[in-house]
Amino acid sequence: MNPLTERRAEGEDGKPLHRAKRKLWRRFLIVPGLVLALGLGYCVLRSWQADSELESRLEQLREHGVPLTLDELQTPALPKDDNAETWFRQAQPHTDELSRLLKDYQSTEEFQSFRPNAEQMEMLKKAFDDHVEAFVLYARAADCSGFQSDWRIGARPSESLKLHLVNTSVARSIMRHCSARAGLLMAEGDFDEALKMGLQMLKLSRSVDHQPMVLGYLVGLACRSMSLDVIVAVLEQSPLTEEQRQQIDSALADCESVSGFTHALASERIYGLATFRSDIFGGPMQSLVTWHFKFDACDYLDLIDEMSEWAPQPRHAIVDELNSVTARKHGLTAMVATAIQQIRMDHDRLLANVRCVRLLNALQRNYANGIPGEPVLNELPGNQESRTDPFSGAPLKVRVTDEFIVVYSVGANGTDDGGNLDDHEDEGIQIELDEAGLLQN
Repeated sequence: MNPLTERRAEGEDGKPLHRAKRKLWRRFLIVPGLVLALGLGYCVLRSWQADSELESRLEQLREHGVPLTLDELQTPALPKDDNAETWFRQAQPHTDELSRLLKDYQSTEEFQSFRPNAEQMEMLKKAFDDHVEAFVLYARAADCSGFQSDWRIGARPSESLKLHLVNTSVARSIMRHCSARAGLLMAEGDFDEALKMGLQMLKLSRSVDHQPMVLGYLVGLACRSMSLDVIVAVLEQSPLTEEQRQQIDSALADCESVSGFTHALASERIYGLATFRSDIFGGPMQSLVTWHFKFDACDYLDLIDEMSEWAPQPRHAIVDELNSVTARKHGLTAMVATAIQQIRMDHDRLLANVRCVRLLNALQRNYANGIPGEPVLNELPGNQESRTDPFSGAPLKVRVTDEFIVVYSVGANGTDDGGNLDDHEDEGIQIELDEAGLLQN
């Protein structure tokens, strides 16, 4: 190398240029290295905080005896013969075949109105005669003190969810079969047996709504709604004895319990925790983002606690808190909050309908010659609280015309829409009056 070339390869300080460039690269690498170190340190800190926070939440729940596993939730186990699921399973072959036979009929207006035509009545008689054992087993299930599923949360909670969906589907099918049979009985003029079927359906629905998770409770609410439809149809078409009216009121009073809803929330907590642990905490990004989901799990536990605490309270007393739930939750918990909030709305709507049926039953009992246009509700015998609108805290409303009577709640919008039950503007029941303008008592 000649002297000129050698000088070009040196910097102004006489040091080789390649050494200067190497130092420059080192300075550039220090910055991202520091950022990465800070990021990892932050993740470690947040992970420690999240672990501590989540464990603190779980420990508080344990101290208060809150079940965190399915075994804790379902102890003591029901005897096999006193578990409604036992009889559901035994009836399964009949249930499947009846579902096939009644599939087309259940999509008709006649099924909805409990007024099958002559051809449909013949079909129903044959189907029920061929599968009479199904209703014997359904009755056994209704007499059980509860429903306990064999649902288990294993390594993959999603598999448990599939089993749960099967159980809820069976329950709904059974109720639809009972509803179809009640319609046949009413078409034959046997209202006493139709009422017995409706009351049996109520008992089944109270067992069904103790299936796991809010999804199971939602199916229970649907089953109870079908039961109410049968009872309302009987109230509309048939005179009843004092004993029958007392049976209706007692059965409906039992439906005001919130035990099914609180059970659903408790099992939802168990499933949610299992899902967080198996599907989220153990994922491929565990070392970087698990802390975020653990804080989300804490928020989830707080949500379940809030909804459980509010469960016994009437909606009108906590409407602001319920409406603010989704705005206060974030991440995965926000999606769960929306679903649970809707379940609570469905719960309150059905409670309003239960109370409307109880009020109609009391009105018919008290006004045997026809319900007046402005009945005095506080003079009716029985529990006055059962006539309180859960959406307003005021008494339920009654509208009587020459053609129909509607007993209703103001519904979620809090506005009296004159008994308009379309699109849940008001919430309640409506029955037709006979030609004389009187209920048939």
